[in-house]
Amino acid sequence: MPAAPTFLSPPGIPARRFAAHARGLVAASSVLLAATLAACSVTEPYRAPVAGAAERAPFDAAVSVPQAVSAAPPDHWWQLYDDPALDALIREALAQNRDLGVAAARVSRARAMLAQADAARLPSTQASFGVDYGQHENDQIVAAARDTGSAPSRFGWAPGFALSWEIDFWGRVHHLVDAAHADADAQQAASDALRVSVAAETAAAYARACAYAGRLDVAQRSLAIAERIASLTQRQQALGLVSSMELARARAFADDTRASLPALDGEHRAALYELAVLLGRPPADVPAAAQACRQPPTLAQPFPVGDGAALMRRRPDLREAERRLAAAHARVGVAQAALYPSITLGGSVNWLSTTGHPASLGNPYALAWSVGPLISWNFPNLAVNRAQLGAARADDAGARAAFDAQILRALQETEQALVRYGAAWREHDALETARAGHARAFALAEREFRAGAIDSLGVLDAERSLIAADAALAQSAQQVALDQVTVFKALGGGWQP
Repeated sequence: MPAAPTFLSPPGIPARRFAAHARGLVAASSVLLAATLAACSVTEPYRAPVAGAAERAPFDAAVSVPQAVSAAPPDHWWQLYDDPALDALIREALAQNRDLGVAAARVSRARAMLAQADAARLPSTQASFGVDYGQHENDQIVAAARDTGSAPSRFGWAPGFALSWEIDFWGRVHHLVDAAHADADAQQAASDALRVSVAAETAAAYARACAYAGRLDVAQRSLAIAERIASLTQRQQALGLVSSMELARARAFADDTRASLPALDGEHRAALYELAVLLGRPPADVPAAAQACRQPPTLAQPFPVGDGAALMRRRPDLREAERRLAAAHARVGVAQAALYPSITLGGSVNWLSTTGHPASLGNPYALAWSVGPLISWNFPNLAVNRAQLGAARADDAGARAAFDAQILRALQETEQALVRYGAAWREHDALETARAGHARAFALAEREFRAGAIDSLGVLDAERSLIAADAALAQSAQQVALDQVTVFKALGGGWQP
């Protein structure tokens, strides 16, 4: 058996009485410490919501996507394009994007707030040291008793130390820490969602730059064809084979084709500027690989889409919504605990010099100390606490509804992206077939025109159809590439390290 503790009593206090009081304080502290260790929560434990069977099912629109497979897409989905230039651009964007730098700072702040909340579990300490100069009260009493006049002035020294520790009997501190943990996780999820957006926007800007460059090339080729037909019509008109009206039509069509070039060139430059800023560069500092690209990226393998269950795991915005819900639930526990008394263990030690010299601090008569619990309670005025509890419960209900809405929104975005991509792909396939037919028709019309079998109007009509088919096909290729990126963004990949 361990020996009973021995307590030294201050001068003037019987040792037996002091020891009894000291043991009583120790016993009370032990009881309160045991209560702390067995602290309970006054609210129900948090349970993460579970998605239903319909939300975990395969996507309904996946059947409309050509070459779609049920396998989950890779984390770095842009590598499916097998385009080294695109890989390098997204890698640079994820490392240098300025918005991601802001998001990283917000995550660091959330982690710091978490450390602050965690510190509430530990005792709080305060050390003080005061120095003063003048006539002290004890000296004045002594001088008055001795009838020696006024007391002499001297320095006074007053160091002290205090310690306090809130006993988390109702789980208030525990729920505060839980809320801080959930807030930090939610901020990290928001940063991950921004990484998804940056990766998708970089791929989309690159695809637009390539596509507009390709469409510009198509327009320039179409202009060359239109000018060649106009020159041929001019020679035919000089020979009296066609009228002046037909020559005017041919020249007008060449001018119409030329008029489309500035808009395409402007969109091409705008996409390059956007891409440069996404990479953390000035707009004029455009990557050479993007400037040289003339064809939007295309998938080099079947399209993996996964299912609803994989979507729940991949989308950071769903993780953020769930963490916001967890934080709101924890704050309900904080507000609930505020309805009950707060218990704090505290102790303090203060010294006071009696001779004006620091050596007097060792004098037992200059020592003052205290230890004991502090109980505070707003009873009977609990109206404010009940109102705060009602607000916390409303926030919890709102966060749960927001989580449910975010799940439905994620499913909607994915289904819409898939069905639009499937439609764009089928349209592109049909346009390729149509373009091949227009190319054959124009070649035959041009041959017959040279042979004098048809007039220039027939060639002009065939030319217009071919130019329109080329432009539509180039625009369709751009839309297919952008819709692919939209699908990958909706599936939520790209945030993983």
